[in-house]
Amino acid sequence: MQLSFAQNNQAISITVANSSYVPLTNTEANQVRVHVKYTVEDKSIENQKINAVMKVYGPNGTLLRTTSFPGGFTAKNNGGVQGLKTTFNDKSLQSLLANITFTDLAKTKSLSNAITVNLNLEEAPAKGNTSSTSIQN
Repeated sequence: MQLSFAQNNQAISITVANSSYVPLTNTEANQVRVHVKYTVEDKSIENQKINAVMKVYGPNGTLLRTTSFPGGFTAKNNGGVQGLKTTFNDKSLQSLLANITFTDLAKTKSLSNAITVNLNLEEAPAKGNTSSTSIQN
């Protein structure tokens, strides 16, 4: 399948909807979450399977992880929001940088502008402020 591009080479326009870098409960890990709002600029992309790639870098600029959708997702004609996330077991990482781009399904051609998100580790919720339900058999 060949995809055509808008004049500015951006078939899709993306912006950050929201993002976080938070400790996970019940595990010794922190998770990066970035929700990306997208608008389809090139109508030939509508209802086609595409992908998104998030590259996460450490404070020193080292690429730590690349994540994407295993099977891609369908670009809705009216746009939408896609969430990317990845987990780090290294609790010493206090700040990270994430670069996100939407790509073709094979992740070989960029279809969007690139966005960059600076993430600082948020405080864990106080233990007294969380509730959980346990079921015993």
